[in-house]
Amino acid sequence: MYGIRLDNMVSGINAFEALAGAKLHSNTTGRKQRERYRYVCVVLASQILTLLDAFIFPDNLDSSKAASQLHGLALVRSTEPRLGKSQGPLLASLVRLSLILLAYLEPSSVRFLQACSRLRCFLHWTLEIIRESVALGGYSVAFHELNAPLDRLVLAIVLQCHRALSRCSVVLVEMESSPWDKYFSDSESRQKSHRRLFRAVLELREIVFAAYRGRNEVLRAALSLQAHEALARGLEEMSSPKFLLKSSKEASLRTFLKNDWMTSFHDVEAIGDMMISEQVANGQVYKNRTATTIGRQAITELVSENAAIVKEYSDLLGIPFNLYCENQRRWAETEAVREREFEGNEAVKKFAIKYRSDSVEGNKILMAKFSLAMKRMLWIVRT
Repeated sequence: MYGIRLDNMVSGINAFEALAGAKLHSNTTGRKQRERYRYVCVVLASQILTLLDAFIFPDNLDSSKAASQLHGLALVRSTEPRLGKSQGPLLASLVRLSLILLAYLEPSSVRFLQACSRLRCFLHWTLEIIRESVALGGYSVAFHELNAPLDRLVLAIVLQCHRALSRCSVVLVEMESSPWDKYFSDSESRQKSHRRLFRAVLELREIVFAAYRGRNEVLRAALSLQAHEALARGLEEMSSPKFLLKSSKEASLRTFLKNDWMTSFHDVEAIGDMMISEQVANGQVYKNRTATTIGRQAITELVSENAAIVKEYSDLLGIPFNLYCENQRRWAETEAVREREFEGNEAVKKFAIKYRSDSVEGNKILMAKFSLAMKRMLWIVRT
């Protein structure tokens, strides 16, 4: 419901099957083709992250030990130059892939829950790298040049979690207000989906809470005054001891889905080809105070960063062919090639002269035969 379901369909990287399953045809409309390409992107993103799970989260590591928790961070903090410098560390690429799954997977599916858990871990690693940079550079201000790319990803995570939580709320209402046989084969499947949905909501809430505690400077600067106030009020209410004692886990999650931050800020503003959420700071006035435009600048820079990643990656894909062309050009300028060109020109001239001489001889023979035929015709006519 309300998303792409990939359960029991992702076994390994197989782009051909993903493209075949999407049924891409040139005669389809632009919107349908875009939806099919989106399906391919979701399938491949899920396959890549599933494949990396065995390396980043091996089964033989003890998650209770600090060394084990830093094992994955050591693997994803490096940068792969063959994929381009614009993408940043591998961790940033993993966050982007996770955001794709968060945006389009079905909220009650197994893959969505896995994506939420994975993104929560990636966020903790991101905050750890930011803390190290702050400790080394001494700058904790939001969107400082040392941390700006990661700060923008933290903002993107919170915005995407807000959208994903809204989808979870819609699916929860639809699931609880409809008979079980409308979407499920049996009541047990419905109960499993219901439990997965609440577990996903819990993971998403913890992601937002971790971003709020670990990098509140970014949220305070990039969100509008009203949005940040609603977010802070909702999270502080959830973490208060009185609320935790009175409410069960499910009740607390239902309350969280009904707070002001969750039920508001769903509109977007279109600026060219860019869509900006209304909760992003863009000069809004609230309680006689005017927000900054830092949030809009961050989204603009995030879009520019994504465009630079696509361009650089496309250029890198074209490098092998460009090297082949350059090698052919260099080979064409060697002495061996010039000798072959001279021999070829001489052979062409020789064959051209022979062709012309053979043509002359052929014409002579043809004229002789024609003259002999005419003489015979005249002899026949006279006799």
